[in-house]
Amino acid sequence: MRRSIVFTLIYIFIFFIVSVPLILNIKINELSNKINEIDKEILILEIQKLEIDVNYHKNFSISSIEKLARAHSYERLEINQKINVLEIPYKIKNHEKEQATILGFSR
Repeated sequence: MRRSIVFTLIYIFIFFIVSVPLILNIKINELSNKINEIDKEILILEIQKLEIDVNYHKNFSISSIEKLARAHSYERLEINQKINVLEIPYKIKNHEKEQATILGFSR
């Protein structure tokens, strides 16, 4: 009787010694896979953010604003910085009549 109990206890002990590290490794691998997926998502979001930044700088750079002004027949005026005096930076070419100025642009 005692022998069977001792062998049963040894069997259970060996089973736990083998199974616990296996279960822990499975859980660690699952967490590692989740971390890899999150890293991939972060990389994709960073790439999208950089693309948005590049498009923003491309659309709102000074050179693109000057191209837009030339496309709509505006010409760049010479501006001398004066204290507390705002001047219009662009004015339409070949236009005699002065119209309203909106945000520094006029036609």
